[in-house]
Amino acid sequence: MYSIAYILHIVGIALWIGSFAALGFLLRSLVRKGESLERHSLIVEKIRRFVNFGILPGLVIVLVTGVFMILQFDREHIPFYLTFMEQAGTLIILLTIIFVSMYSRKMGKKLQGVVLKKDKPLESLALMYTNFMFLSAALSVMVIVVVGLRIV
Repeated sequence: MYSIAYILHIVGIALWIGSFAALGFLLRSLVRKGESLERHSLIVEKIRRFVNFGILPGLVIVLVTGVFMILQFDREHIPFYLTFMEQAGTLIILLTIIFVSMYSRKMGKKLQGVVLKKDKPLESLALMYTNFMFLSAALSVMVIVVVGLRIV
């Protein structure tokens, strides 16, 4: 069972980092083109839906498998890198789910034409969305480096 959880954990992390990087660059390049994003609303909506229904549930799987695997260890003699992976990884995943979901919802409402309380252009929302995706991917790479180097 531990092996299956480990495989799901690694695959989920790879999808998380790869998807956030690729989709972030794609969305950012659409914004930087200087055109209105409403023209590319189908692409933006597909990116938003893929993140909401593909990546964010994958993050929950990464969180659950990580908790399952960390519970297999003796909590008295756990090395620093595993404690760091547990605590920092959990915090990054939870904050990612919260902030990416929040901005995804705002972008969805803006694409539907709903006026937001703090009305911002779609381009501004998309840039914040990509910033959260890039930050999440970068922080997860930092955790991977600490775990990979097995810093004690």
